[in-house]
Amino acid sequence: MLKNTLLFSLLALSLTGCVGLNTVSMTQVPAQRDNVITTSSASWNFIGINFSNAFVDEAVDKLKGQCPTGKIEGVYTKHQTTGYVLMFKREVIVSAYCNEV
Repeated sequence: MLKNTLLFSLLALSLTGCVGLNTVSMTQVPAQRDNVITTSSASWNFIGINFSNAFVDEAVDKLKGQCPTGKIEGVYTKHQTTGYVLMFKREVIVSAYCNEV
């Protein structure tokens, strides 16, 4: 019984996380705001050691892919980190407007 309780407690602890907002930025909002596009990209690391920021480029490419012939304006970006037990998830969330030129 004690073994099951301990195992359940460790499992519950490993599934909880704490989110920290690192940065938020926004460009000028355009007058035309009909077509909203959004994307996100994430990177996992162990004990906060980061080897690459390529996940940010992935988010940019996904955003461009949703607006291949238009102009991306009013870009809102949020960079956040979620900490779990010994694991961290860095995430970039982006929304913008795709306006045809």
